[in-house]
Amino acid sequence: FMKTAKSILGERLFTALMKATFYGHFVAGEDEHEIKPVINRLRQFGVKPILDYSVEEDISQEEAERREL
Repeated sequence: FMKTAKSILGERLFTALMKATFYGHFVAGEDEHEIKPVINRLRQFGVKPILDYSVEEDISQEEAERREL
């Protein structure tokens, strides 16, 4: 789905749409400068954020099955 959406929308529009929707809801930012204001805003409401570093790789079905073994 992601590859198809990216190929239809193009890289820039796809990225902007992702950040404006569910990605933007769950991801505080891509670097320290983007994350700090979000953390400060959450703390104002008594929320203690948990930071998690996540890396994903887009692989084929065959590669995924091979890696499971």
